[in-house]
Amino acid sequence: MTKKANNNETKNMNANTRIVCPECGAEFDLLAPHEHTEKNVTVLGMDSGLGTVYLPVNKRADALRKAGIDPSKFFAIPLPTGGSQWMQMQDDGKAVPADVNDPVVRQIIEGGTVPNRNLFRRWIMSQVFRALTERDYRGRVIGIAAWITRHGYEYQWKMLLDELHTQAKLYGKDMENFRARNRWFNKEVAWTMAMDYIKQLKKNAYKQATRNCKGNPYIRVKGFDKGVFVEDIEKKMLTPLRCLALHISSAKTPDKLEKAVKDFWAAAKGKEWSYNQCAAWKDAFRGAGAYFTMQNLLRFHGANFPKDNDFYIRGRQPLDMLETAAATYQDGEGWRLWGLMLQMIKENNIDIEAKRKQWAAEKQARLSRR
Repeated sequence: MTKKANNNETKNMNANTRIVCPECGAEFDLLAPHEHTEKNVTVLGMDSGLGTVYLPVNKRADALRKAGIDPSKFFAIPLPTGGSQWMQMQDDGKAVPADVNDPVVRQIIEGGTVPNRNLFRRWIMSQVFRALTERDYRGRVIGIAAWITRHGYEYQWKMLLDELHTQAKLYGKDMENFRARNRWFNKEVAWTMAMDYIKQLKKNAYKQATRNCKGNPYIRVKGFDKGVFVEDIEKKMLTPLRCLALHISSAKTPDKLEKAVKDFWAAAKGKEWSYNQCAAWKDAFRGAGAYFTMQNLLRFHGANFPKDNDFYIRGRQPLDMLETAAATYQDGEGWRLWGLMLQMIKENNIDIEAKRKQWAAEKQARLSRR
């Protein structure tokens, strides 16, 4: 084959449409023109002339449908100058720029989320089931407390910041979803975590081995090149954090709360030392996990609300009983809602191990079909 022929073949290959995941680089199979699939991707014909299409993989196909957008006609393509252009397929098969003035499309582009009250954070139930079945090296179930501890101390701050970031996006756009999440992870929990860190930091700082500089004892701390004199621990390490903690407690909006928490954790010193996870965060973790798991069990898995408790009323809607229970336990009693979730799992004879194996098999089957 001549060099010219090779160049022509390359041009033809480049003209073909390729569907590529922007995160892992996986390339999806292409079907005949006008066919489509519902695997959270748009599948086009090889002859569409669009070149390489990078899928908006963080957008759920079912969320788009609920928002009134056909996912088989909505995608993004990279621009030569950088960035991407949101496109929409018309009924005649032509691709045109998406209407960015459409409120739903604008929210997808700017906020990264679609207001959809039917998704209910279904991945949380998978995480909860994993926590309930995690085992140690001897094959014994370790329990939720040990499972949370395994994630380490800094995990609570990363998780809180991610949650507050999402809440800031939801605020004013999807207040029902915002309130459901803010019930557990909120300003009070963030402030309690900050004060708990300061308390543990003080204890850790004063028990560090000291060295002497001209007769003055000092300790080694990451972030202070020359260390900190013991007499300056309060002034240099604790007082600045107390001021930043006040910004958390006085935050008036979700975005200001997110910034206050981010500033506090960025300024915190002594992170190299050992800390215990904050009790308020662990309780919120249990409460949120239980709430969204019970919500999904009731909606998608045919479960019934447990009967032997203070919230069960015959004839009342199960989700209403769940909301009452969550509102009752939201202030530091998330562990009680966790217990109610365990009761629901037991009364409905839900085999957690079997569910996890089923999901793993289904995931493997999906991967093998690609």
